[in-house]
Amino acid sequence: RQPRASVDPAPRSPRRSNNSDAAQQLEIKVRVNHVRQSPQFTLAAISEGVYLLGMKDQFNAYDLPAHPLADRIQYVIDEVGLVLFDRGAGGASRALDSLGPYFIENYILLEVLSKQEVAQNVLEYYVYHKEKLQRSLESYSEAQGKGFICWRFLMNEAVKQARADAASARASPVPAEGG
Repeated sequence: RQPRASVDPAPRSPRRSNNSDAAQQLEIKVRVNHVRQSPQFTLAAISEGVYLLGMKDQFNAYDLPAHPLADRIQYVIDEVGLVLFDRGAGGASRALDSLGPYFIENYILLEVLSKQEVAQNVLEYYVYHKEKLQRSLESYSEAQGKGFICWRFLMNEAVKQARADAASARASPVPAEGG
């Protein structure tokens, strides 16, 4: 059996507390997981909620054309989120909430299957800073790469923007009343 995750797309309580994390906020529930610790795999996306879990390099660029579902596979990522294939390259979706290399479901699956730190970080940012993350993603040029690789750059940009906004707010003069 393949692992399954049930996700409520809108977090009910987006406030951070000591005993909650992003996975709890997103209400991720794993029914069965037979994937061993530190797995190596590829994940081929067919549509939202429909993924093929394969062995490491099973869906590589050389073997993919011979796969019976090759024409339906939209993109392939590995266990750390590196994009190995993207049918929509160039015009790919840069949305967090729709199918594509940046789709949040990728990182939910990576968190459940391999406990990758980057997946945990993306889920945290998604739950607590979704709008900032989406704005950063929309302006990301993909020069540093796609999928997992970009998250470090996106998160750094979101932090820089938050700092700049805070500095701007402190520096802006407050008009005197009645003057």
